[in-house]
Amino acid sequence: MDFFKIKPLGKKEFFQFKCTRCNDCCRKIKEGVMLESLDAYRLAKFLRETDSTIKMVDDMLLKYATPIPLTESGFPIYVLKTQGEDDACILLRDSGCAAYVARPRTCRLYPVSVGPGEYGQDFSYGLCREKPHHFVGNTVRTKDWLHDNFKREDQEFVIAEYEAVTKIGQLMRTIDERNKTNAIVAILFARYYDFDLDASFMPQYRNNMQKLMEVLSTMT
Repeated sequence: MDFFKIKPLGKKEFFQFKCTRCNDCCRKIKEGVMLESLDAYRLAKFLRETDSTIKMVDDMLLKYATPIPLTESGFPIYVLKTQGEDDACILLRDSGCAAYVARPRTCRLYPVSVGPGEYGQDFSYGLCREKPHHFVGNTVRTKDWLHDNFKREDQEFVIAEYEAVTKIGQLMRTIDERNKTNAIVAILFARYYDFDLDASFMPQYRNNMQKLMEVLSTMT
């Protein structure tokens, strides 16, 4: 699948889209669905209600995700695991997504993608067209799609995430090779593990990022 067939999309623009519940976008996704910090937190919080083995974010990640390096510098992220010959999402069941209400931002926003904004805007938008058969039927306005699927907490997180990832990337390029493994562990801990599922996410995330920058700064 080509994940980069993305057409620029204006916030007031209309597009055709109809979900046929074919679950096609949940297949052939090996290393294709990144879990951001907020995604991992929400999934763990949701899944612990029905899975007694999940009590913390760590438990959910061990069972449903795998870490991979995002860049040559070793910046680590988690992606959802896949299963079967068609590399289907580990959360896909015959009835659909087992964690639909807590699905990652990539899944929730599909077929719209959100990126860093330009010219004073917080975000830019695109239309992911790798599955042409989805783009029939109902006409949807981008603004309305975002209203339903890109809530205030998501927006606040993504803005903070752009800033944090940029700083982490800059620091990673200056870190001594002898400290790279420790840096990767520190990044994974701050971005994924160090969260209390019974406390609000954003205050924890901001505090974690501040502590992480301090730690990484000592490794250069």
